[in-house]
Amino acid sequence: MVSPAQAFQALYGKIRREWRYAFLTCFLTGMLVHMPVLLSDIPNHDGLDSMYFDQNMITSGRWFLSVACGFSSYYTIPWVIGILGLVFLSIAAAALCELLEVRKPWAVMACSALLAVFPALASTFAYVYTLDGYMLALMLAVLAVLFTKRFGMGFLPGAFCLAFSMGIYQGYLPFAMILSIFAVLALLAENGGQQTVGEWKERGAKIAKEQAGDGEKACPNQQEKQKRSRGLSGEKKPVSGVTETIRVMLHYLYMGILGAGLYYGILQVLLRIQGKELDTYQGINGMASGNASGGLISSVVEMYLDFFKFSLKGNVLFQNIFSLAAWVLLAVSAAAAVFLWSRSRKYWKNPVLLVIMVAAVLALPLATNIILLISPDVNYHLLMRCQWVLYAIGAVALAGNCGTGTKRGAWLEWGALLAASVLVFCYCITDNIAYSNLQKRYEKTYAYCIRLLDRIEQTEGYYPGIPIAMVGVVGDEQYPVTDITLPVTAGMIGMNGDSLLYRGDNYRIFIRNYLGATLNILPPEAMAEMYYSEEYTAMDSFPGENSIRIIDGIMYIKTENVTR
Repeated sequence: MVSPAQAFQALYGKIRREWRYAFLTCFLTGMLVHMPVLLSDIPNHDGLDSMYFDQNMITSGRWFLSVACGFSSYYTIPWVIGILGLVFLSIAAAALCELLEVRKPWAVMACSALLAVFPALASTFAYVYTLDGYMLALMLAVLAVLFTKRFGMGFLPGAFCLAFSMGIYQGYLPFAMILSIFAVLALLAENGGQQTVGEWKERGAKIAKEQAGDGEKACPNQQEKQKRSRGLSGEKKPVSGVTETIRVMLHYLYMGILGAGLYYGILQVLLRIQGKELDTYQGINGMASGNASGGLISSVVEMYLDFFKFSLKGNVLFQNIFSLAAWVLLAVSAAAAVFLWSRSRKYWKNPVLLVIMVAAVLALPLATNIILLISPDVNYHLLMRCQWVLYAIGAVALAGNCGTGTKRGAWLEWGALLAASVLVFCYCITDNIAYSNLQKRYEKTYAYCIRLLDRIEQTEGYYPGIPIAMVGVVGDEQYPVTDITLPVTAGMIGMNGDSLLYRGDNYRIFIRNYLGATLNILPPEAMAEMYYSEEYTAMDSFPGENSIRIIDGIMYIKTENVTR
């Protein structure tokens, strides 16, 4: 029996240096950048309903979300949830660097920092009540591909990880698909260069023969031979030959098919057990039928168009000349690395390989936007676009793995490091501008609700518990837009705007939890008849003198601008 100290020391010795760099860089960077959310209680509009939420969202297909978020309790406690989420994200960073075989410390730290600061993560932090579950889903998506790559039958545990990742949040499926394409491209690049198709086949047959006939020479002692035969030596088994390469490539397809099938099977079983059906929210109820209204071709075209539209005009990847220049420099560094690698490996000698690699690259936008094929009517917001960070990370990995040891290689590495550093800094600024506006949204809502509550209680005929009917929006004529962050936060869901109030129940929850008063807000149906009446249209919008009226025992409050 070993002591705890001995056990921890043995475990620590097995953690590679780059894993430690990746974990610590991601965790510490995430702590510094997202500290405003971790140390505050600044909900967004959805957060008002989720101060205690059991996360049972099986009707949205998220059958494992309740378990994933249960580790931190179902209360919104940003510090605990944020720390736990960053731990999952940091493990994902280490797994990501291992998957992409990023070994150089500067590249490991650059990739990990990019993952920690990408604006999609800031939008996720705005929904902090579910952050830890979503970060666990992202981690499982990365592990699904890593297991598939590292082990002979790794597509089986990989499928298991993918199923549970989708069971938490389906939005990270593109993350796994892009990484699978990256892994396939790396496999082809490593094993298909400097040879024609015939030479590739002959090389595979030769190596297979050597492995079969010369096993004793390769493994001088029986113990080492058993280790290698079981895949326990820690060395990646070399892949060679067309047949072997295709076999390994198919493992990623197996992982995806089995994972999606397992996810859908568990979903259907749990829906029947609970007696529920899939909701219409985000078109999730049509995910199995592929309900693309214009057909497959139009859907594919739309996926490509959306990819380039978001990349170039989404106001997320770059928002100023510095971030734009960083992306250009990163793209140039990656392209130069690909050129140098291709020239040394002579891929043009193998046209079949070249066609496959080009097809894989062309498939990247489709993998990135696979959500649009599964659910064409989805509101494709920033929480679902976290996968775009993989293009920056992949570019850093390319430059870092170029490994030429020449002056040109050094210039590529410096270019990628500079570009990644600028992007990290720019995204840090973007995230904190968004957090600043999120704080101001809360404070504006607080001030507004204090004034509204005081007017309600001073209205003649008011008594505690009086039925109240109201619309949730805040009139922009009485309260014009004061959000000065829109040039930055326009594409960041949950971050922009002036108010947290979008429906009547938002008022009830905010006033109860932050002002300590209880209002009897009626459901939206109570406004059905009154809303289109001349009486309601003639009322002033709050804070107008005639903005609150009691009619037939119901207090009607008009907050919006209605000029019908």
